[in-house]
Amino acid sequence: MKILTLLLFLVFSGFAADALKSAALLGYETDYKVAIEKAKKEQKMVLMVIVQDPCPYCDKLVHKTLDTPCTQRRMKNYVPLIIDKHDAFPVQFKPPFIPISFIVDPVTEKTTYEIVGAIPYKEYIEDLETEMEFRNVKDD
Repeated sequence: MKILTLLLFLVFSGFAADALKSAALLGYETDYKVAIEKAKKEQKMVLMVIVQDPCPYCDKLVHKTLDTPCTQRRMKNYVPLIIDKHDAFPVQFKPPFIPISFIVDPVTEKTTYEIVGAIPYKEYIEDLETEMEFRNVKDD
């Protein structure tokens, strides 16, 4: 039984939604201030994903939703940022639930849209498309 438990731990620890590992996997920013400045320069919104480790729902969001070709194509419309809920970022974004994604206006640094939970990638993309419709942005 101890061997089985150890094997399960080793297998699942490779999928943990550690913010830095997830950022490396997805090509996301890891620093709030850097993402805001980059978004201002590129005239894009910041898509800030807040995760924690351990969190099976965060793992699901990273590996089953964000790490899909369809979702990654949508990220060209944003400056994507992934951070741990214990990292430094403005207090107004301290989430009541994990995982959560905020669309942040880099000029006002206010949330314009939220996506709560680890939802399937098709629903996540629909939410991103809805957010872009609110801003009248075309998805190339």
